[in-house]
Amino acid sequence: MEETPAPSKALPAFVCAGEICLCTSRIYVQRSIYDEFLQRFVEATRKWKVSVPSDPTASMGALISEAHIAKVRSYVKKALAEGATVNCGECVDTLNIPPNNQGGYFMLPTVITGLKEESCCMQEEIFGPVTCVVPFDTEEEVIEKANGVKYGLAATIWTRDIGRTHRVAKRLQSGLVWTNCWLVRDLNLPFGGMKASGLGREGAKDSYEFFTEVKTVTIKH
Repeated sequence: MEETPAPSKALPAFVCAGEICLCTSRIYVQRSIYDEFLQRFVEATRKWKVSVPSDPTASMGALISEAHIAKVRSYVKKALAEGATVNCGECVDTLNIPPNNQGGYFMLPTVITGLKEESCCMQEEIFGPVTCVVPFDTEEEVIEKANGVKYGLAATIWTRDIGRTHRVAKRLQSGLVWTNCWLVRDLNLPFGGMKASGLGREGAKDSYEFFTEVKTVTIKH
């Protein structure tokens, strides 16, 4: 929450074209560092190279289908219609794809600002290379906003304050909470979400119940 990120911090938003259920689609930034964060985050995002899988310098490939890329792009159009700003990516920058692959479902990683919390871009799962950056003032405010969606699979906290880490993590309605990292997985730990992000847990002993069925047999003598 209180650190300006290194360029690598764009990874959680755009890896695998954002088509991972754990990708970061909303980023809340403390207002005191918001401007610097946004500037550096956009710079980092523009360094991502969208290209074909055979290109060893590519950072990101194509989306899964024509229907899906149309859906993802529709969110960017809705954001613009709502008066939001596209800081980089779709509708702003030029996508350079080899001529033989220009019919593919490629899209630039996109950063949007100026959205209201009720926007569909903030409330729904875009599941593409699009992330929304929003400033906040207080800890109470950002917890309320973070919990203000129907989903609750994963969240990240970026801060130097370990006390804040414990306070916020305890109140976040999320099955997974990473601090100063992302996608650090240990298969011995439970995996799963809250609210509309699924029921139950899998991993280690939790997998016994997740992957098995309990049968009740009643016998009267």
